[in-house]
Formats: sequence, structure tokens, C-alpha cells
Amino acid sequence: MLHFYVSYLEIFKKKIYGYIFKEILEILLLSLAVLTFIMVIARIGQITDLIINKGVEIKDIVLLIVYSSPPYLTFTLPMSFLLSTIVVLGRLSTENEILALKAHGINLNMLYIPVAILGIAITLFGILNTLLFLPNSGDLFRKNLINIVKKGITLEDREGIFTDNIPGIVIYVDKVDIDNKRLKGVLISDDRDNGIKQTITAKSGIINLDPVTMDLNFILEDGNLHRWEKNKDIYRNLYFKEYLFSINLEKNIPQKVPLRKRPYEMDIKDLKKAMINANALDRYELNLEIYKKFSIPFSCISFIFLTVPLGIRRRIEGKLSGIAYSLLIFILYYVLMAFTENIGKSLQLPAFLTSFLPNIIIFFIGIFLMRNINYEEYETISERIRHRWSVYLEKTK
Repeated sequence: MLHFYVSYLEIFKKKIYGYIFKEILEILLLSLAVLTFIMVIARIGQITDLIINKGVEIKDIVLLIVYSSPPYLTFTLPMSFLLSTIVVLGRLSTENEILALKAHGINLNMLYIPVAILGIAITLFGILNTLLFLPNSGDLFRKNLINIVKKGITLEDREGIFTDNIPGIVIYVDKVDIDNKRLKGVLISDDRDNGIKQTITAKSGIINLDPVTMDLNFILEDGNLHRWEKNKDIYRNLYFKEYLFSINLEKNIPQKVPLRKRPYEMDIKDLKKAMINANALDRYELNLEIYKKFSIPFSCISFIFLTVPLGIRRRIEGKLSGIAYSLLIFILYYVLMAFTENIGKSLQLPAFLTSFLPNIIIFFIGIFLMRNINYEEYETISERIRHRWSVYLEKTK
């Protein structure tokens, strides 16, 4: 009889593991998609005007969204794990399913098994994201954005058409030789300077775009430059054999999209190269970025010990309390990151310790909360906070 009961209990536990894992995974994927999209759309919103004006294809827009995601996944992965676990376990608690597990004599520490499996999987994916996806996504995003700008100024399909995609510039090309990449019958009107108006005509020329400096260069041959300086009322007419007309297109790219890699976008090799010629403070920050590629994904491991006690003790605090708790905890984690970084820089603590210190603090808070996980408590977390706050106010009077 005892053997049958043990076998039944093992089967029951496996079903519980699968049920909890499935519930958390569904909420996790939903919250991950929503949080990442909200953060990405803020970045994509900066290039909405560029997209509309240049008539960009849906494929390019989707690629921009995909390439923008890895920097935000670094934070939305642990945040989604935190939110989904607290919400699901909180729902189990409010619907008395946790109480039913206790009634069956099941140790609530078993809840850590499905949560830990998911947390470890997210941690590994987060490390893959910071080491592989993130360093490459920045380059791919910029290349795709430059291609969008190129499409806006390309002259291959605009023979005999006035092109005014560049503010203050109107370009007309009579013929385009695609094979030899040469232009024939070029006219350029430049009104970028309010005090100077100039018109350039040329029999032929070539066009070149530097992807690093974003300089659009017209190398023109056999033409005339007509220049009128309004303030001085001077008119000039110059004949040239060869003339370079350059336009910087960086203004056409959103200002918050840099053309070069930022430290968090670099891979470990790039960061180590940058450390060679950096000063002491910059070297410390770059070294910190290397360890943060591991410490931020590893926050999910720390959250494992924190989410289960918070989730099962929410009781009747409302369905939105899980979201509130997860946001508060993640804000606390973010504040701890900023605080420990400042302390580490001022005290010159080892970069490894500085980056992992928030995880250590969250871990010990979780260990403290899980010590009485199987004991019944009749006071909710929010009630306990309100009670202790009222006691504190009474003492200060």
C-alpha cells in the first residue's frame, strides 16, 4: 500500500511540474514579447519619419525590429521570468491550489524544480544573447538602416525624375548607366544654406556612399557651378573639369542611432582591445562590461529563490499585485546595479565582484524568504509592510 502511495505521489508531482512549467512558460513568452516590443518600438519610433518618407518595405521594418531586440532582451528576459513566475504562483495561491498541495503533504520546495529548470534555460539563452546576438545585432541594425537611406537616395530607377529625399537638395539625372555606375546629364540644386544658393550641372559623373562617415559623394566631370551669395549679392559662374560635391547623410539617420559600436554592443575581444589604450577609469568600465555579459543573465538564477516565496504568499492581494511586485523587484535590481557600479568605481573593487554583487544580494534575500516556505502565514506581504510602517510612524511621533 505504501509503495502504491509513493508511486502515485511521484506521478502527481510530475504532473504538477509539467503544469507549473507550462503555465509559467506561456506567461513568460507573452510578457517577453510585450516588454521587448514596447522597448523596441521606442527606438523604431525614432525612424518612423524615415520609413514613411522612403517607402521602406515591410521586410526592412521587420529586420529593424529583430536587430533592435537583443540589447533589450538582456533585461526583458530576466524581467519576464520574474513577472511570469510571481504571477503564476500567485494565482495558484489565490485559488487555494498551494493550500491543496500542502493538504496532500507535498513539500512546497518542489515548486523550485520547474522554476529552476526554466530559470537555468533562460540564463543560458541570455548568455548566448549577450555573447553572440547582441554584438552582431548592432552592426546588422546599422547596415540595414544605411541600406534604407541608400534606397531613399538611389538614382538607379529615377532617370529623368527630380529627387528631393535629401532636405535642401534636389537631384536630377538624365541617364544612369547601371553596369558602369556612371551618371549622365546631372543637375544638383543646393539650398541648404539660406544665404547661398548654388546649382551644379555636369555632363557626367559617378556617385559613391561611404558607409562609415555616411558621406554621399558626387564626382562630377565637365560642368558648371552657378553660385549666388544672397547677403553680398554676388553671383559666380565657374567651369570645372572635375568637381567633388559631398553631402553628409548622418542627419537623415535618427540622432540616437550611433554609427559606431557602443561598449555594451562589443564582444569580449573588442572590449579587450579597447582596454589596451584606455585610461584607468575607462579600462575598469570596459572590464565591467565583460562581466555584465554574464552577471545580468545570471540574475535569473538569483530570482529563482526570490520568486517562489513571493508568489505563494500573495494570497488575496489582487491579480495585478504580481506585476507590481515583479516591477518593484526589477527596479530594486537595477538600482542595486547602478549603486554597486558607483561604489565599485570609487573603491576600485574587483570588476567581477561589482557586477555580481546585485545577484548575491537578491540571492540572500530569496534564501531568507524561503526559510519558512512550508509554514502557513495569515498576513499578506502588503499587510505586513503596512503594519511595520504604522509601527514606525508611531515610534517617530
